Amino acid sequence: YRWQERNPQAQMSSVLFDLVANDNDQARRIAHYVRAKNTSGAERIANGEPNVFAQINRLLALAGLKVTIENSRGEELFAHRTDTNQQYSIAHMSDGERNAVILAANVLTVDPGTVLLIDEPERHLHRSIIEPFLSALFAQRMDCPFIVATHDIALPLANPEAQVLMVRSCRWSGETTQSWDAELLAPNLGLPEDLKRAILGSRKRILFVEGRPQSLDVQLYGALFPDISVISAGGCDDVIKAVDGLRSFTDLHDVESFGLIDGDNRGIAEVSRLAEHGIFALGVYSVESLYYCRDAVNAIASRQAESLGHNAQQMVDAAKHRAIGALGKNGVAERMAARYCERRVREDLQSQMPDWRSIVKSANNTIILNVGDWYQDELSRFERLLGDNDLEGMIARYPIRESEAPGAIANALELKHTKHFHDMLIARVRADADLAIKLRQRVGPLTEALNGGGNSVRV
Repeated sequence: YRWQERNPQAQMSSVLFDLVANDNDQARRIAHYVRAKNTSGAERIANGEPNVFAQINRLLALAGLKVTIENSRGEELFAHRTDTNQQYSIAHMSDGERNAVILAANVLTVDPGTVLLIDEPERHLHRSIIEPFLSALFAQRMDCPFIVATHDIALPLANPEAQVLMVRSCRWSGETTQSWDAELLAPNLGLPEDLKRAILGSRKRILFVEGRPQSLDVQLYGALFPDISVISAGGCDDVIKAVDGLRSFTDLHDVESFGLIDGDNRGIAEVSRLAEHGIFALGVYSVESLYYCRDAVNAIASRQAESLGHNAQQMVDAAKHRAIGALGKNGVAERMAARYCERRVREDLQSQMPDWRSIVKSANNTIILNVGDWYQDELSRFERLLGDNDLEGMIARYPIRESEAPGAIANALELKHTKHFHDMLIARVRADADLAIKLRQRVGPLTEALNGGGNSVRV
């Protein structure tokens, strides 16, 4: 009835009338048996037929609402606050409470077998109560099929036995719908909840990245790949597990999944092995290497110069000079060299790790790591790059976020904080197609894989 509300007040009154009539009818039948001294008949109705007000109050409690409704027997409904013991007219209930009562009354009073359509319950109920309230409501009317249109991911997750039709888009020809881009998910998908959530909240393709929801990774990659759902998964291992998990259940869904992780100076063999599973490593150390690369700094400098009336090239030169000065400070070279060697130590250690058979054959297995030599070689490389003023090379190879270089670049471009630099870069990526292309090229093989993605499925 909410689809065409010709007289919403009258319709609401009608629903409440049905609610009261249902309760009064039950009371009359019980009274009839009592007057006839047929206590078994009265008990059969009282115990065998759920009271509609008791059902609604139970639903309200499950939704966390501290209110009940009562039939005054005078065809007027009252609300009762369970926390303050106040009683007042149902007309004075909050919109959310009243909507919950009206929705429950509609559902509980329909005939068995009625098809119930609920359109965007999040427009009428607070998101915190939608899932528990509607899930409980479904359970009360197992004799009726429900069709729910919603943007709330929690609802289908809480009802794994339901069929889920994901509608991602539609195509029009004038005023006529030509096709829908949709996918039907079978009930009880054998997927972990986090992966189901990713599918339900995604476009046709998902890109799992490192970091948290508001991390630099999500912001930049979301701007670079606007047609893909970019989801933060945590650490590198979490990205790998998420992609492997979705790709292991391709018979249950029609979503393509990819992963993008920091380069972290990974070896060629590891990068190739990961790419075979849809997980791509940056060709540079980390996402910060993209934020502060030459293309990004030039774009921000041009924008700042235009706004402030400065010379863009002079600002770029100043940023480079200050960044190299920050990287040349005492202790920075040693830290950068050691951080680079850290992964090499891990990889070499893993490659020499004996399996159980080797341990049985010889209890004197020895692992040799040339850490000192690696460190000295890397220290010499860093100092050489520093001496050559090769800022681009240092940014690509080392974790510059662990130095003062990002702040030095931002300040040289007259931005007070690195966050301002990051925000401005995201804005420039969205506004400047050429910059976006350059940065996507720096991302590397992932861009090629995404460009060669699969086709949409029509249903």
